[in-house]
Amino acid sequence: MNATADADSTEAPRRPLPLPGLLSAVHILDPHTPGIAGLASYLARRHARVTVSPPRPDSRPDLLQRLERCGVGLRAATPGTAALIWGGDNTVVHEVLDHAVGRGLPILGYGRAVELLAATAPTTVAVAGSHSTTMTAAALTCALVSRDPGWILAEAPKGDSAGYDGGGELLVVDLCPDSSGHDASPPGWHFRSLGEGLDPAVTLVTAADAAPPSWWNQQEALDQMEALARRSGTAVLWAAQPGCLELADRLRRRRGPRVVTVGRGADMDVQVLGRFWTGEEHRVTVQAGGERHTFTVPVAGTNSAMAVATAWAAGWALGVPGHELVNGLGAFAGVERSLTRLGTRGGIDVVESIAVHPREIEADLQGARMLTEGAVVAVYEPSGHLRSNTLAGLIADALTAADRTVLLPVHSTFPRHHNRVDGGESILTASPAGTVIRYEPGLDQPGPESLVASLVRRGDLVLTIGPHAARRIGPSLLAALDRS
Repeated sequence: MNATADADSTEAPRRPLPLPGLLSAVHILDPHTPGIAGLASYLARRHARVTVSPPRPDSRPDLLQRLERCGVGLRAATPGTAALIWGGDNTVVHEVLDHAVGRGLPILGYGRAVELLAATAPTTVAVAGSHSTTMTAAALTCALVSRDPGWILAEAPKGDSAGYDGGGELLVVDLCPDSSGHDASPPGWHFRSLGEGLDPAVTLVTAADAAPPSWWNQQEALDQMEALARRSGTAVLWAAQPGCLELADRLRRRRGPRVVTVGRGADMDVQVLGRFWTGEEHRVTVQAGGERHTFTVPVAGTNSAMAVATAWAAGWALGVPGHELVNGLGAFAGVERSLTRLGTRGGIDVVESIAVHPREIEADLQGARMLTEGAVVAVYEPSGHLRSNTLAGLIADALTAADRTVLLPVHSTFPRHHNRVDGGESILTASPAGTVIRYEPGLDQPGPESLVASLVRRGDLVLTIGPHAARRIGPSLLAALDRS
């Protein structure tokens, strides 16, 4: 898919929306944080003046090049900057933050910036959940292509941008849970309420489960999902996911939004009648409003197929004809780094994943099983000590879907607090004996790719999971397999 290119090539006149004053000239500190790059791209396409802090040694050149192509400047904040946008990454230069505070310059997070932008769009569709929002939101932008939507996403659809301004009438936003600043959060810390200030036409809820520190338990997640849904015209709920049926019951107890459930049961408002994996793609058939529609999903994993079916349901709830949604999904090729095949060496496949939540990890490992008849070896980089400690048992359970796991050091933008247990140690302790091998870097120790290469043989598949080191290990593992 390349909806941005397709839409740019049409001659239909655009009606540019006014930008909120705070976002007319912004400086972005950490574009690598999920959602922030999409926000930067969207703002630049709406002709805001957007600058991004100069590259660091660990910067992703591909991401920065994409931002430059959208009109983002890679330089320090310039005079006239109206606000800073910071995703919570502690590796940013704090002198910039201190300077902003000294000047009285507002510092906005992702959620607040999205709320300000959504208020300028005539119609907003919000994708929210404790997990599984990324695939769903990206598929929705493809399904709605006939309406030329704008979008702000956590990750880009394959071949496209994470942020696009669209025709001005419709905006899709991914209200993904925080994934960067959580290690700075003390126990019990509560973030800004989900979608505070948003009144979406449709809210699609992918799951309502614990996802600390955004939601420390399922009750907190349900309360915030309900509050957002009640400010919406329609709530679309992925029924099989945690908390969604309870959320449907809550919403129906008193007057509120229209509720659309999506699932396999005969009592679903949008019923998934069939889901068949051909070895290369899913063929999914849905029924709604007395009509049946079939589309393909070229991504492995049951959750991937259901995420796209739920996206179709959100478009249908918005009033878009089913056949238009199917036509749009014909261009959907998946999401960057979501079960993406990096290459094959010596009969061993290397695939990467952006999963963070334990349920996402389990779903991607099950999807990886569909791509091989051999063993599945996971290379897992935990995201943050706080999250890893809190969810260690669930993460360990999820990793049992792999035959073996190589556990990398925890990725954390904040130093581990002296009284906080190492998240990797918690996961290792919770894992069945012998299933997880912890990689400990050292001066005389070879890289983790050598360890992984020693565990696999022809016909196996390696799935790298994680935000930082796991992203780099895929190419180096392919090189190591070439040498072995």
